Amino acid sequence: MKMKGFSRMTETLSDLDWLQARVTELIEDEDSIDPDESLIFYGLDSIRVMTLAGELKERGIQVSFEELARTPTLNAWSALIRERRAG
Repeated sequence: MKMKGFSRMTETLSDLDWLQARVTELIEDEDSIDPDESLIFYGLDSIRVMTLAGELKERGIQVSFEELARTPTLNAWSALIRERRAG
């Protein structure tokens, strides 16, 4: 399901809900994602990881491409987001 203007909806979603929905959109797969499986296996490429890093920064979460690429799973990214929000 494609959502136009998705980034404008960020204030209505929690960070983790947003992450899961956005990753699902980026990999263009509506099937459920195993949160411990590498997102590379789902077709996520480096360009999309860079896009996601930029979108997270827009949400006030400072992460680098390298941090996301190091462990590309939903659980790892969720933990990273929680860590950054906790400050």
